[in-house]
Amino acid sequence: MNEQIELFNKHTADFLDALALIPDRKRQEAPAGEWSAAFIVHHTADVEIHFAARYLLTLGAENPELIFFDENLYPDRLKYSKRTLSKSLASIVGIRAMMGETLSLLEDGDWDRTMSHSGGKQATLTRLVEKADSHIVAHTEQLRTLATQI
Repeated sequence: MNEQIELFNKHTADFLDALALIPDRKRQEAPAGEWSAAFIVHHTADVEIHFAARYLLTLGAENPELIFFDENLYPDRLKYSKRTLSKSLASIVGIRAMMGETLSLLEDGDWDRTMSHSGGKQATLTRLVEKADSHIVAHTEQLRTLATQI
């Protein structure tokens, strides 16, 4: 699992590097129909909280139920247009640092712990981390593309 932890940490750094490609003064700008860098950061922060909760529940309970959320509702309901980018960014950095450390301390068997979801299916902690980590990778690419468009 060391490789997965290394990737987790690398993907955090990659996200921060991609955001750094966009000057502060342009982080509220977006092409028509796209999200600004600020919205991407707010969204990533909110979702990282969900992912961290899933990891902690999987580790701290016996086969807890995976609770889904509708991320499409978040920009309006969670007031992305009024939020402070620096606070959302600090959340991402803090949560991923904390979870990176927590995950690095796990024993091999912990990665096989499960969370249940619809239809009686189960997801291992390994799968939860892989899926969630792919989310930040996608938004890293979104930031990189945005940097070339604004």
